[in-house]
Amino acid sequence: MEEQMKATEVSVQKPLKHWHNVALLSHFNCFAVSQTRNNAKDGADIEVGSSKKKTRGGWRTMPYIIGNESCEKLALTGLSANMIVYLTTKYNMQKVAATNVLNIWSGTTSLATLPGAFVADSYLGKFRTIVIGCVSYLVGLSLLTLTAVIPQFRPTHCSATQKKLRKCERASKTQWALLVLVFLFKCIGSAGIKPCSMAFGADQFQQEGEVKDKEEKSKEKKRIESFFNWYYFSSCFALVVALTVIIYIQSNVSWSLGFGICTLLMLISTVIFLVGAPIFLHDIPQGSPFTGFAQVIVASIRKWNLSLPCDSAKLYHCQGSSKPPLTDRFRFLDKAAIITEKDIQSDGSVGNRWRLSSTAQIEALKSIIATLPIFSCGIATSITKAQQHTFSVLQALTMNRKLGSTNFEIPAGSFSVFSLLVLITWLPLYDRLIVPATRRMTKNGRGITVFQRMGIGLAISAISMLVAGFVEIKRRNAARSHGLADDPSAVVPISAFWLVPQFCIAGLGEAFHTVGHLEFFYDQFPPTMRSTAIALSSCTSAIGHYLSTIVVTVVHNTTGGNGKPDWLDDNLNRGYLFYFYWLLSAIEALNLVYFIFCAYMYKYTVEPVQDPAFESGVQEMECKQIQEN
Repeated sequence: MEEQMKATEVSVQKPLKHWHNVALLSHFNCFAVSQTRNNAKDGADIEVGSSKKKTRGGWRTMPYIIGNESCEKLALTGLSANMIVYLTTKYNMQKVAATNVLNIWSGTTSLATLPGAFVADSYLGKFRTIVIGCVSYLVGLSLLTLTAVIPQFRPTHCSATQKKLRKCERASKTQWALLVLVFLFKCIGSAGIKPCSMAFGADQFQQEGEVKDKEEKSKEKKRIESFFNWYYFSSCFALVVALTVIIYIQSNVSWSLGFGICTLLMLISTVIFLVGAPIFLHDIPQGSPFTGFAQVIVASIRKWNLSLPCDSAKLYHCQGSSKPPLTDRFRFLDKAAIITEKDIQSDGSVGNRWRLSSTAQIEALKSIIATLPIFSCGIATSITKAQQHTFSVLQALTMNRKLGSTNFEIPAGSFSVFSLLVLITWLPLYDRLIVPATRRMTKNGRGITVFQRMGIGLAISAISMLVAGFVEIKRRNAARSHGLADDPSAVVPISAFWLVPQFCIAGLGEAFHTVGHLEFFYDQFPPTMRSTAIALSSCTSAIGHYLSTIVVTVVHNTTGGNGKPDWLDDNLNRGYLFYFYWLLSAIEALNLVYFIFCAYMYKYTVEPVQDPAFESGVQEMECKQIQEN
């Protein structure tokens, strides 16, 4: 245990050399939050030295897992990034309504990873959960393709004159129901795949503790690191292709063909994964991390009327583990460790985990609660990020998107690729050049502190919205000067490349904040709890999208009046979108002040809690191998 604690302390001090891979995956919510194998606890199917271990798992499974992931990313990113255009042009939805629908959909999709991880860890296992997710995605994409192929499944086309008069046909109840089914199957698919895909790939290799030979252990670490590098590369490639080629086909060739390609890719993804089933190592469900947290809360409530002993040694400590120092924060939770007559059986084991929890479990939950204020600082950034796939795309739709003097027109939904390219370029550049240079000046292993990195990211995010407001003023003035103020369908004679700076600045802000965010939780959470941090990050994204819906609705309903259009008028040439962007910039600025206060008040955890008994109740972050290797 002492050696493990020392190893943890060393890992906290060294730079996190592979977190840029994880940060990029988080850009499109590609995180895994389900648990990996816990040594040899998963049964004969993954037992080291068994015959199945020799014939299953390892590199032979990677073409199936990475192939499945790549095709899934191509299909789903090609759908999500351009959906605002489809809803406004083919479903005749007003811009605010379409934005709110997508925000609710994105928030629910992010939130769905939590029950998905729970089901995988507690009941079905990752393989079955991924299969269900793939099939659900396939059904949802098939239904969406039908709405593009069959005219009766969507409203009739709205002409430019009808748009100007605001007399477009709205979707019927049946057409709405079909769209809701598409979103429902997409959420189920996300719940099945996102929590499990990366984790399932890591499960195909022997984990630390399963390999006794040092040389073989070193080789296995390199194999896992190589897996994550290939996973990262394939995800990058898939995202770039989806944001360019597939979106181009949808916007410039045919929505039916574009969605059909996405559906075909999802079918290929599902078939590839099922073909690899005979050689996969399959995990056995062992329980959800949130069950352990719930046990602590329930046990403390049951013993609310008991008094804490003066000597903490009288509280329950898991056998075979060190006694973690009890902190003074949230002391009411310590009552969950008070031992009563009914709690301990004759053999010394705990009779009911819902009545008695170890001090390590309690301190782990305390660390989660203590970091919630830092988590909440990311909500405003999620609100800002939501605009990249909604209003920013709608801006591009009204601008000249031709490449130079050619007739090649860049799809409006493809402009978010600039944010992705900044992430891909900046993160390794920062890791290789900026960190070594600043390290010599600050004497800090990471160059700058984690909170400084997060704060810089929040500040840059606020600047991106400020710049977006000024660009919108230029676009709006160009529309008015050319007499296009009352024509919402007109292409304003101004290059859409004016939008590139705001996308690039937003990508740079995300590069700083996301990596700092991950490094912070890597420091503060022990290895067995890091996937819990990722799960909470999904909650942050979900809350951000839900709040974005509220902000958009409030602004739409409260601004304007007396004959004046509201800020988010369906005709962007008449509205005041730049005020909305500046409002978000102000919210980001206030959030930065709030973050500085939270960072100042936060008390760092000196030594992460380690408890073998609690490892089965909390998840190990799947991306930890990226750092530790």
